[in-house]
Amino acid sequence: MLRVVLWNLFLFLLPFFALWAWRRWLQSRAPTAARQRQWAVAAVVGAGLVLSSLVFWRFAGNVATPEGEYVPPRMENGEIVPGHFE
Repeated sequence: MLRVVLWNLFLFLLPFFALWAWRRWLQSRAPTAARQRQWAVAAVVGAGLVLSSLVFWRFAGNVATPEGEYVPPRMENGEIVPGHFE
């Protein structure tokens, strides 16, 4: 779970870091409105990457669809038999 959270945080912050690096490299003086527009675009791109990763993890996770009926854990002869699908 922590891995997914850190990955989403990384994807969200990646466009901000790219914009910061690009701005440092160019050393240009952009007007305030243009600079705000660039940060807004970086935020939208970051949010899009986070959303796409959440969709990816939802559908590409190790989620096996259960086949059959679930039998809960039970005691047999003093031992616990784990739950399973039949």
